[in-house]
Amino acid sequence: MSSSQPKNALTSLLRGNAAARINGFLILFMAVFFTLMHLYAAIYGAPPTMLFRPLHLSLALVLLLLIHPLGRRWSDPFNRWSIIDGALFVGAVWLIWYYVSTSQGWALRQVIMSNVDVFAALLTLFLIAEGVRRTLGPILLIVAGSFVVHALFANYAPGILYGPPVKPLTLLRALVLGDSGIFGTPLGVMAQYVVMFILFGNLLAVVGVGNFFLRLSFSLFGHRTGGPAKAAVVSSAMMGTLSGSAIGNVLTTGAFTIPLMRQLGYRPAFAGGAEAAASTGGMIMPPVMGAIAFIMAEFLGRPYSEIILAALIPALLYFLVIFVAVHFEALRTGLRTLPKDALPRTWEVLRKQSYLLLPIGLIIGGLMAGYSIVLVAVIAVFGTILIGFVNRSTWPTPLRLAEAIEQTSRSTVALSVTAAAAGVIIGAIFSTGLSFQITQGALQIAGERLWLLLIMSGIVAIVLGMGMTASAVYITMVATVVPILRAMNVDELAAHMFAFYFGIVSNITPPVALAAFAAAPLANANPMATSVAAARLGIAAFIIPVMFVYQPALLMIGSWSVILQASVTAAFGLSALSIAFVGYFSAPIILPLRLVMIFGAGMMIIPEWRTDLGGTAIVLLTLLASRFVKARQGKSEERASGSRKSAIRMAVERLIAKRVAKAALGEGDGEASGLEGPRKLADLTRAQEAYGGIAAHTRFALWFGWAVFALLAVGMHVMGTSLIQARDPQTWVWQMAALSLFLTAGLAVTFWRSALTTLAAGERDGEPA
Repeated sequence: MSSSQPKNALTSLLRGNAAARINGFLILFMAVFFTLMHLYAAIYGAPPTMLFRPLHLSLALVLLLLIHPLGRRWSDPFNRWSIIDGALFVGAVWLIWYYVSTSQGWALRQVIMSNVDVFAALLTLFLIAEGVRRTLGPILLIVAGSFVVHALFANYAPGILYGPPVKPLTLLRALVLGDSGIFGTPLGVMAQYVVMFILFGNLLAVVGVGNFFLRLSFSLFGHRTGGPAKAAVVSSAMMGTLSGSAIGNVLTTGAFTIPLMRQLGYRPAFAGGAEAAASTGGMIMPPVMGAIAFIMAEFLGRPYSEIILAALIPALLYFLVIFVAVHFEALRTGLRTLPKDALPRTWEVLRKQSYLLLPIGLIIGGLMAGYSIVLVAVIAVFGTILIGFVNRSTWPTPLRLAEAIEQTSRSTVALSVTAAAAGVIIGAIFSTGLSFQITQGALQIAGERLWLLLIMSGIVAIVLGMGMTASAVYITMVATVVPILRAMNVDELAAHMFAFYFGIVSNITPPVALAAFAAAPLANANPMATSVAAARLGIAAFIIPVMFVYQPALLMIGSWSVILQASVTAAFGLSALSIAFVGYFSAPIILPLRLVMIFGAGMMIIPEWRTDLGGTAIVLLTLLASRFVKARQGKSEERASGSRKSAIRMAVERLIAKRVAKAALGEGDGEASGLEGPRKLADLTRAQEAYGGIAAHTRFALWFGWAVFALLAVGMHVMGTSLIQARDPQTWVWQMAALSLFLTAGLAVTFWRSALTTLAAGERDGEPA
């Protein structure tokens, strides 16, 4: 790690320049306050909703301004824009005081708003807009602003968009005070569930679960046909069960799997596309499917366990298609496999590190036992900490705990402003009744043709996904597209899952395929070619939503016999479609036969037993015919890229890199993840130690740091047993701030004595103890 950019706030506080020390202290304190507040609320109960949600957003805005200052990195010296940052920071801190001190008058403000209330509401909206601009770019800002402008001037809008305008003060109340505004369901889900699961994911990262998943997947598949690509698919699926982030998976597992695929002869675009498609599937793989699944459960009013059960078969079908594609691509091109003696042995990996699978078991077991999602999250968090003590190399040391706390807050702030911006969209739509007008207009265009409505809805989602995160796309579609599908008698769960899938599919859809763009530099491939390869491999993501709209049995709805039949025929049909796209089975398949095969696969996807039988017959006959028909073989040569790049291409690549970085923040990926893959193939044969292990601590730092955390736990327990958050919420906030200051100071004291040696060792990621 370069000394010019400290790894985290604690490092910056102890050995940065003056600006870095100030920023480091503020970031660490606010991060601790933010994370501990949600941990306390999950264990002992949350304070009143109209205090908790505004406090969550206000703290997120303060952190966002600190982490993403104008014109510089957070650890750089102050610049001329720092005055503006300082003013906005003061405004965000004032909002914390305002919302805490006036929380009891929330209901009154819905009737009468004072000048201070109006100023606070406008300041909140402005800071949300600025936060969206700094983290996600202008697209979501433009979309949300368009709906607000429409609400104010609906009487000037054409066609189905025409309606009575909303008065400015009425709209302000709807956006800031209403149940469907910025403090509505999306932000509530972030505050109640998502922060805890992000904390859980970061705890897993700092104890080295990512390296274990990579070693396990390579030990199982590395020596088989298409081994590296299959291992990338499996490791991304396993990581996706916990992280729920496409770009995060690409930048961690892909940093190792993509170069390895290149070394073994995989085309650059295919190597990047395989990782991008597999990583995108992580967002649909239970049990932790990212923020969208929690929001969906809240919108539907159903248990989260029901959501993940419904998502299981579609997710397995998605990864099956990618698995089949990489297998036959490897056969078609005759790619080498990895030597088995260069790979770790499966039994050895499981014998030494299988205990790291227990956190997943805790989540699945808790959900299946019917526990609340909050309780399951608490069990998973503390279970991970305890499981970490099983092996000395995975001990949850003070540095690792501090890293997890800080990364949790960094990962959440962009998600929180995204949820708030989505609340602006929903509030503006509901204040004008625009959702009803759009529904009626779409029904008039589509008539009784559900297929046309699905195509229109999918295109809308993909276009929105070019500039918005998956969470924002899903929430926007819930307010606009889902009511249309429900009006066509589509099952409620299927309608929401349709919006969910097309919210995430934009990660691999050209021309703005963010997961593919993140993978392209790792593969040294053209971004557009990588996105095309990813879309081909992930073709199931475009088809499966249509399938479960017509056949809800794929969502575990109906009898077991119907579910089994639908699953088997869908798996066979999608596998046949994947083979047709690759163009190889036991021999190359010529284009006419591939087209016939695609037609047969399409018949199997239709939920009718007659079409299933007909499609099966067509596919089998096509595969049989391909053995006796000599395919034309033409090898396409890839153009070697020159050492010089045009100015236009360099500018485009810079824009892509910037957009990918912002999208990663929007998905909940922190800047300095503790999760890193192995550097080379030989690293797979040994378990790597994650950042901040015992070697990074002096004896004093290790035991004094744990003592500080123990005292913090005692203080939180004393507060929790008195239920102060319910009796006196304002006092609870200030006491939580005091505890956070205690932990921040305790961490500083812990490592101050040995800052030069302790933190220097801590930043040598992956160095074994």
